[in-house]
Amino acid sequence: MRELLQRVEQSPVFIRSPALRAFLSYIVENAIAGNLEQIKEQSIGVAALGRGPNYDPTTDNIVRVRAHELRQKLEKHFETVGIHEPVVISVPRGTYIPEFHVRSVEAPPVSETHPVEAAAREANGAAAPKSEAPANIVVEAPGTRWAWRYLPWLLVALLAGALVYTLLHYASGQRVARPTPQPQAVRDFWGPLFTQPNRPVLAISADAGFALWQNLNNRELNLGDYLARNYLQLGSQDPRMRELAARRLTSPADVAVTGRLEELSQALGGHLVPEYARNVQVQQFRSANAVLIGSRRSNPWVELFEAKLNFVVVRDNKTGASFFRNRSPEKGEAPAYGVSEVFASLGTEEHEVDSYALIALVPGLADNDRVLLLEGLNMEGTEAAGETVTNPAELADMLHQMGHRSGTPVSPFEALVKLTSVPGGYANSKAIAFRYLKK
Repeated sequence: MRELLQRVEQSPVFIRSPALRAFLSYIVENAIAGNLEQIKEQSIGVAALGRGPNYDPTTDNIVRVRAHELRQKLEKHFETVGIHEPVVISVPRGTYIPEFHVRSVEAPPVSETHPVEAAAREANGAAAPKSEAPANIVVEAPGTRWAWRYLPWLLVALLAGALVYTLLHYASGQRVARPTPQPQAVRDFWGPLFTQPNRPVLAISADAGFALWQNLNNRELNLGDYLARNYLQLGSQDPRMRELAARRLTSPADVAVTGRLEELSQALGGHLVPEYARNVQVQQFRSANAVLIGSRRSNPWVELFEAKLNFVVVRDNKTGASFFRNRSPEKGEAPAYGVSEVFASLGTEEHEVDSYALIALVPGLADNDRVLLLEGLNMEGTEAAGETVTNPAELADMLHQMGHRSGTPVSPFEALVKLTSVPGGYANSKAIAFRYLKK
């Protein structure tokens, strides 16, 4: 196991990720030693990721962020560089305790030997000594590869069954999603959006390709340009720009936020309708509440509601960096909040930098409608904004900071959130400025 750990740490997938190597080494060594009680969020943050002894996982989610990235890196390693490794390391979701899976090529012969030892012999070609480590070892069942050939058909059958089940329930006038009790903060914030009869909620994902096209062409387009598809003609002289303009792209952050919104919708008995910014029509805002994911440069529909806001996204044409302009700074506030120029130009994939996001609950285009804006200066900012409003504890903390009276619907407001962008995620997100909006 230690030799396998060493090969993984030295692979090209991990060689430039010291934090992930430290994380993996810590959990594997403790698993081998049998110290499973040490493999928990607080201990990992202090021992592996350099947090102080008073590290509080409830206010700093760095371990969860790194764990998500670690799972992705492990999967990538064993599908590429480590494709011939006889044993695979994984970290199942919901735990930080690693598991070691022995790849099975064919069914092993029947033996009275302990199954883990037999699998090890098959993988290594020789008898393996017994390990005293209580680390989790999982042997894949014989015939696994045969089953994989039929997995797509099984998934099709399951999806068809789920579709029929859903249609039958709707045809009989029953809702598939049944409301479940939620914390008061969730009911105060989301109730007015999800519990209006016959009022769906649009979850509108950003058009990341549109933002990228503007950046590459150094242009600033508005909602009118977007709806008229002017950028399709503007880049027609360059086939690469034309292809980029035509592609429908969104970010993992948008997908993650939409998933959390779907869970909330089911819990509150609402009706969520996922949409892509390019497919939306303005008329839809008059018959539905909405959540706009992403800043105006990637989700131009934000422009419809910017006149109500104090914090608006602006782009610096010299550096290409976006920042939030504070139209009316209050005492102790800065006139602008953004990523430093050097990191805006070089990117944040290999650095930890301060970034910002905006959460704004604004009146919609029709009476009693509401629109929620989740704008980030980068992908990590958008995801931080999304988690703040869908995580009950973080949402309750923000509402308390705002002085919201529990048990009443949340009034239109905007909150500026500061966070630390780390490669592949974020940490230390916290609202730092608030405004209540005029109705």
